[in-house]
Amino acid sequence: MGAKTQNGFTIIEVMLFLAVTGMLAAAILVGSGVAIGQQRYRDSVSSLQSYIQQQYNKSTNVTNDRDKKWNCDSNGTVTEVDASAGEARGTSDCVVLGRLVTVDATGTNLTSAVVVGYHNPNGTAQASDIDEIATNYKLGIAPIDKDDESVNWGAQVVKPKTATPMPITFLIVRSPLSGAMLTFSKEGVQTNPNGMIDAANMSVQRDLCVNADAGSFVGRRLEVRVEAYATSQSAVQIPTESDSVCDS
Repeated sequence: MGAKTQNGFTIIEVMLFLAVTGMLAAAILVGSGVAIGQQRYRDSVSSLQSYIQQQYNKSTNVTNDRDKKWNCDSNGTVTEVDASAGEARGTSDCVVLGRLVTVDATGTNLTSAVVVGYHNPNGTAQASDIDEIATNYKLGIAPIDKDDESVNWGAQVVKPKTATPMPITFLIVRSPLSGAMLTFSKEGVQTNPNGMIDAANMSVQRDLCVNADAGSFVGRRLEVRVEAYATSQSAVQIPTESDSVCDS
């Protein structure tokens, strides 16, 4: 009788199979991790854009949440008082004009607050929107309806072509003279909205570049661009990679 042969895998073949399988699995995991990181990065950029756009909606569709416990003085300062000493909503010389939006010194935290303006009852109407606000109104930041958020997924707002955090403040107000929406911007964390009412602060395009979370590979960086003389949320855009100024 002839010798019997047994079919099967040698130990070398098994080891080669396991090695190739392991390499393929590692490649898939790495590729998946990169794809997830890229999607999270794009989500953080989109969320930043949406946050700023929402402030235009809030400035256009004003909601006055003040009650008699919050009083507004001639400096536009809103403070909490006893209800018996406060003024009913709609009876003071203060009006809600818009929002103050700030990116903090670390580039990771966002703040939005209501901007109120005390109207000088003895003032005379001015010829331009800027002069009307600067001359006849005292602006203040109200502690009502304040909104604090973080840039999503550990991302950070930075200056173009750098990894340096970019603190910046946007003042979005509706002109009490014409009803037009005005946007003023100034680098740094600004706490005095009166100091931002200047034509020069309307004429600058702002590019808020976004750094990904440390260790994430996302390719070319994206940005949220707020156009000069912005009047609505449509002026807040995410440029294409070819149009971005973050890495060029």
